[in-house]
Formats: sequence, structure tokens, C-alpha cells
Amino acid sequence: MRFRSAPVGLALFALVAGVACSSSSKDATVSARSPAGGVVPDPPACVFTGTAEKKSANDSATPMLLSDVRVGSHGCYERVTFELRPRAGQPDGPPGYLVEYRPGPIREDPSDRPIDMKGAAFLVVRLSAAGFDLTQPKAPATYKGPSVIETAGTTSIQQVHKAGDFEGVNLWVIGLDKERPFSVTTGGSPTRVIVDVATG
Repeated sequence: MRFRSAPVGLALFALVAGVACSSSSKDATVSARSPAGGVVPDPPACVFTGTAEKKSANDSATPMLLSDVRVGSHGCYERVTFELRPRAGQPDGPPGYLVEYRPGPIREDPSDRPIDMKGAAFLVVRLSAAGFDLTQPKAPATYKGPSVIETAGTTSIQQVHKAGDFEGVNLWVIGLDKERPFSVTTGGSPTRVIVDVATG
């Protein structure tokens, strides 16, 4: 009886040994894929380049149509994006803009009424764009968002306020906690004017 049970014991031993080998092989494969020393490298540092000087481009650009305004936070800078589209038969860009700091109080265009808005410094964005398509019947609005954008999740940008839409010029004001370096870039598909403000 004892001799008959021996093969069973040997088979059981072989099975356990095989599982242990398989487990060791699997662990070795996983550890080989880990970074050296098991340390995950830090993500690259956020870098922002900008100045407080006035920035402008394409002063004689044909006015486009404003379709959207968005605010977001991106680590070491915060961003306001103005999305534009061409009128029918018009080329898609490049957009015309002028961005500069102006002392308060900021006034509406063309009424000249003072604007009550948040912020200790005011970055004024002048776009060659309209919020209504005057080439279409009934001049439908192309920008249907709010005139005052209350920001959430931003620290430098306190508020974004529309200040005018007159004769192919859209005027917006970015209220900041203080005067900070900024940059202006453009993008395509769709056309955008992008204003980035430093947070550091």
C-alpha cells in the first residue's frame, strides 16, 4: 500500500514545483519591465514664456465670426481661447488681434459705460471678429455664450467680460489678480486666438 502511493506523492511534488517555477518566471518578467531601481521619473516641468508687453498681428485682417470663448488651467499658466470661423466665402484666417494691459475702469464699446468687473489688472483683447453674421438674413448670433464668464479652477484669471461687439470688432477683458506675463498664439481647424497668462 505504501509503495502504491509513492507515484501520487511524486506527481504532487512535480506539480507544486512547476507552479513555483511558473510564478518565479512571471515575477521576473514583471520586474524586468519596471524602471531601474523601481523609481518612476518625474514628469517634465511646466515652462511658460511670456511678457507684459502689447502683442498684435494681422491688423488689416478681414473680420471673422466669434463662435466660442473658453477658460482653462494648465499648470504654470491659465488660458483663454477665442474660437473663430470665417463668413461664407471668406478664407479661414489668419485672425487679427491686439492684446494689451489697460488701466481701469474699462469701458464698453461703443456706449463708453464703465464695466464693473473682478480683477486688479485688466488684459484687453481686441479681435477682428463679430458675434453676429450680418451677411445672413436676420443677422443670427454666432457667439451664444455668456457675456460674463465666471472662472472656476483658476487663480490668476478672476473673470472674463465682454466689452463690445461693434463694426467687426469684438472686445473682451480678462480680469487678473495682478499684472502678469502673457503670450498670444493662434491655431487652426478651427481658427483660434489663444491667450496664456502665467500663474507663477
